[in-house]
Amino acid sequence: MTQVQLDLASLLVSADASLTLSEVEDALAGDGLTLGIADFESHRETRVGLWLAQGGPGSADPWLDPADHLLAGLDARLPDGTLLSIRPAPRRSTGPDLVALAFGMRGRFVAVERAWLRVHPLTTGGVRRPETEPFHADRDPPVSPDEEALFSAIGEELGRLGRERP
Repeated sequence: MTQVQLDLASLLVSADASLTLSEVEDALAGDGLTLGIADFESHRETRVGLWLAQGGPGSADPWLDPADHLLAGLDARLPDGTLLSIRPAPRRSTGPDLVALAFGMRGRFVAVERAWLRVHPLTTGGVRRPETEPFHADRDPPVSPDEEALFSAIGEELGRLGRERP
């Protein structure tokens, strides 16, 4: 499979997780597109998989346009080696948000192998992107004991499912 595949009609790019953000941006530039990463220079050599595991630092604030989404789909490996494949689809039509197992979780549950990412035109032709009022709260609050218990239960269940699989 090609390391970078562009779906121009959907404004999505499928990128191998081993690529650097710079390599993806270079592939997009010829079509006048970008991932739109703020402070790109400090992230340019970060690999796509690591960047997603870190929560996509520098990506557009999801609170600015809740209908938009950075990560539209992915292929990832569960700890037992099982492939988890989430096809790109509008977020509101996909059921449970399984990409949450990867995005910002620092590799705790899955290792991303390929990701479908939202891209944007380098120039907007004067059209402003949607945005909401600024969000003034901690964007990365510490994990509470109850959240940690939930994360542990998810990890245990994923391990149990892997052991039960023939």
